[in-house]
Amino acid sequence: MKIVPRFFLAVLVLLLARTVRAAAPTVAPIRDEVLVIVGAAGEDVFAPGFANAAKNWQTASDRAHVTCTVIGLDEKKDPDAAPTDKDRVQEWLRQLNPASAANVWIAYLGHGTFDGKDARLNLRGPDILPAELAAWLKPVTRPVIFIHGGSSSYPFLPALSAPNRIIITATRAGQEVNYSRFGEYFAAALVSDDTDIDQDGQISLLEAFVTAAQKVKAFYDDNNRMMSEHASIDDHGDKAGITADYFKGTRVVKHPQNRGFVDENRARLVALAPSDAELAMSADQLQQREKLEQRLEKLHAAKATLPEAAYYAQLESLLRQLAALYAPAVAPMASP
Repeated sequence: MKIVPRFFLAVLVLLLARTVRAAAPTVAPIRDEVLVIVGAAGEDVFAPGFANAAKNWQTASDRAHVTCTVIGLDEKKDPDAAPTDKDRVQEWLRQLNPASAANVWIAYLGHGTFDGKDARLNLRGPDILPAELAAWLKPVTRPVIFIHGGSSSYPFLPALSAPNRIIITATRAGQEVNYSRFGEYFAAALVSDDTDIDQDGQISLLEAFVTAAQKVKAFYDDNNRMMSEHASIDDHGDKAGITADYFKGTRVVKHPQNRGFVDENRARLVALAPSDAELAMSADQLQQREKLEQRLEKLHAAKATLPEAAYYAQLESLLRQLAALYAPAVAPMASP
């Protein structure tokens, strides 16, 4: 009896997923560092949402056993008194180990503005411009993840985009100036099991991005309102993000014109709270996995141009290599 390729591959993927969930960490992981910046609420109606989102970031960080610093929620009678929130953000970044292998997560919750030239993080006291934040991050060669959940956020994407960085913004243009819900939905996605789209035991950055963007769209659809925010992501440093409608689940289903192949692959491999299998892998194994995932994505994109047998042969080969990569780090499964 001929085995249908799709069935065979589905079984292989399930076995791989089972292997991943069975893994156990063998070495102490290098811990990421998280900074949550809460902007000035402006009106009282916005303050609870920002505060709750910051709480979700703290919960997600606690689950990941990483340190989370929150700036902007403490009582401050004079926002211009030193040190200002802007000073505290700069100092936090200055004290980072710039060459560590651990990720730096920076999340902004609040309003943003754009005057046609400059965007701003609207803090208590002095604001932060994209060029200022870019200058503070220039010495940092370690992986940086920046999520701007506020309005008029897109200008921060080209300003901060660089190799080894993932930049997410709530909007696709500085002109999207209305109050943005994306940052709050993103924070909620980090602590919801429903966000784990591929059921691999962890919530990837891409899964949180897609989930939050879907929640935003649902809000506008349910309220019969025109969307005034379109979240964007850039994870390979080309200074041009793509929006969530380029994805079906976490798979890229269309590609921007005149930009060649865009995989948006690294965001699929990054999680604040990695699974046990992720923690068990060495840096070399993680690098090999990333290359295999990129080849897998390119193969999916070329599917329509390949004979069916050739496509499935290559797909099987890549999946077997991924399974073999995970296998050495896996603890033996308990007998039933």
